[in-house]
Amino acid sequence: MSTAHRPFDDMLHFKPATRTDLAALLPVVRQFHADEQIASDDEGVRAALESLIDDARNGRLVLIERDGELAGYFVVGFCFSLEFGGRFGLLDELYVLPAHRGGGIGKRALDEVEALCIAEGLRVVRLEVSDGNDHAREIYRRRGYAMHPRRLMTKRLG
Repeated sequence: MSTAHRPFDDMLHFKPATRTDLAALLPVVRQFHADEQIASDDEGVRAALESLIDDARNGRLVLIERDGELAGYFVVGFCFSLEFGGRFGLLDELYVLPAHRGGGIGKRALDEVEALCIAEGLRVVRLEVSDGNDHAREIYRRRGYAMHPRRLMTKRLG
């Protein structure tokens, strides 16, 4: 991984979200979910975001700011798997607003995700990427992420 200085580094800031950030963040999450065709409701999303903010055991919600403006966010959930030797990080969402794309912010966010997981003592990061998002999948592949031989399956309870 290159540590070369990037032109936007001085303007880029990653910060843990707080409840006061939710009003600005919810429309961005809504936009991501629409782009990815993820069914969600504002009440459920707000409750999940609050759970991340209020209980660090669940994971982290991190805002990406560029020049003091919200440029995106990422969510890392903390999970457990015998296969991966215990706790691991799940990069559940990484979204850079369209106006901020193309300058390497997503790649820099991956650096932050990996550093966060290492700081938490995690040895594995998994992520979700839509089947149709070839661009993102190629970025992840170049960063060392590989397809896993098994697919996740989901059942909503209740």
